[in-house]
Amino acid sequence: MRDKLLASIVCSVLFLILAFPARSGETRSAVAGVPGPQASLAGLSWLAGEWQGEGLGGQVLDTFSAPAGGQMVGHFRLVKDGKVVFYELFTFAEVNGSLEMRVKHFNPDLTGWEEKAKVQTFPLVAVEKDAWFFDGVTMRRTSNDQMTTTVLISGSNSQTREERFVYRRTR
Repeated sequence: MRDKLLASIVCSVLFLILAFPARSGETRSAVAGVPGPQASLAGLSWLAGEWQGEGLGGQVLDTFSAPAGGQMVGHFRLVKDGKVVFYELFTFAEVNGSLEMRVKHFNPDLTGWEEKAKVQTFPLVAVEKDAWFFDGVTMRRTSNDQMTTTVLISGSNSQTREERFVYRRTR
């Protein structure tokens, strides 16, 4: 009887570990084999427009198009000490009833960081009121014209850190 109870508890704990994304501060991680939550681009349509703010020690700009054709497209720019550091081109796409974020990075001269056919993909892992948790990227609406984005960044020696970007809508 005791062994069955112990086995039941272990199975329940394993289920909870596998079924719910891990938290690392503000970001969450995808769990292999666990599908993303039901979601559509309608939930992110509030992003359409231009957002400016601070992050990574500089000034950041994000722009987002309105949803069309099952995707939203946008770009990111980081300026530090009056010079562009890098750009991103990204899309949010509806995939299998959920969402994923796709990103490519570019140097100021538009040479890419990723191989030509490679894209960084961040599946949606959870949605809460005014918060969308992609694998390692959290977008949180703090008011109609303010948001924060928190990104889990891998550094040297396999260390990770969360970087926070604070934005205001500009148009």
